Amino acid sequence: MNKKSLLLSAAAGIFLITAAAFFLFRSRIIRTEKAIGPASAGLSPVQRIRLTLECSGILDRLSAPVDPGSARFILEISDQEDVSSVIQKISKGLGCDPGLFRTYWIYTGSDRLIRPGRYVLSGRLTVPEITDLVTAAGKSLVQFAFLSGMRLEEIAELIDATGFSFTGEEFLAAARNFDPNLHPAGERSLEGYFVPGRYEMSRGITLEEFLSNFVSVFERRIRQPYEAAFIANGLSLHQGIILSSMIAREAMSESEYRLIASVFYNRIAAGMKFESDPTAQYAIGLDPFSGSWWKNPLTAADVSINSAYNTYIVNGFPPGPICSPDPAIVEAAAYPERTDFYYFRAKCDNTPYHNFSRTFEEHVSYACR
Repeated sequence: MNKKSLLLSAAAGIFLITAAAFFLFRSRIIRTEKAIGPASAGLSPVQRIRLTLECSGILDRLSAPVDPGSARFILEISDQEDVSSVIQKISKGLGCDPGLFRTYWIYTGSDRLIRPGRYVLSGRLTVPEITDLVTAAGKSLVQFAFLSGMRLEEIAELIDATGFSFTGEEFLAAARNFDPNLHPAGERSLEGYFVPGRYEMSRGITLEEFLSNFVSVFERRIRQPYEAAFIANGLSLHQGIILSSMIAREAMSESEYRLIASVFYNRIAAGMKFESDPTAQYAIGLDPFSGSWWKNPLTAADVSINSAYNTYIVNGFPPGPICSPDPAIVEAAAYPERTDFYYFRAKCDNTPYHNFSRTFEEHVSYACR
């Protein structure tokens, strides 16, 4: 073979090797982009090639949970925190390879999109799923708190103020027409079944997840510990929560929870009406003059309002709870004091306490003058 033929053969070989390398690289690009999307436009050509090749070799690891056995943890990202620090926190918290995040974040440009905030991370998530959490708007945790004694409309107002992905009106519609098969007491309305307290949750939580989470909290903190005690007292779970909700609006001091509970139990046993002011307030609804959902003081006309919730005119329990009681009140309703009191009236000394009476005459004598 002459020199010219050798040169042609060498050139052909180089061409074939180059073509094969090009097609191999091209197939890796296609495979990588199909799996995790295109490389960031902010990368240089050399960076694009290097990171594409790196990602193509770890696609299986990127698509798998980072560590299914690791526990959930809270990732907190401050305003001034750099990406390396964030990656180290994730790696330490989930026990995973920091290189996976570093490579993926630079390839996708996510390293420039990290948002400060608090996030719940789990090893069951993949690298792209964790990345979406810490870069997308509305995924960080937000504080949501409400007090004992609040009714659904008041909770709805807080939902609007917090800025969840759903509105207060949407919450009200869903909470008033909940699936009985999923309801702790088999009812339709979730009034009274939201356990008061402070919660931390994703701002982007769905309405279905929001309701489901609170039902789970109720199951764990209320139904399981106290349902048997209510049954032993002759009440259903639903009646126990109704009773607790009335105590929540009547009592101003924890020291009186069990005493007020005893009055209501004594009235049940005697066949007396509850005659609880908060049930009339609940029936009235929003007071346009004060802007409160709990009108005070009540007039004679108010306590005569025609409503199944008004225990001044109906015997026995109203159809449902009038607000959400906290666990301490539910415990008091499940384990009341044993007294012979049938009446209670707020003291006239501006303290959060009541006078308790055995007779109506004694009850009348405590009226403020």
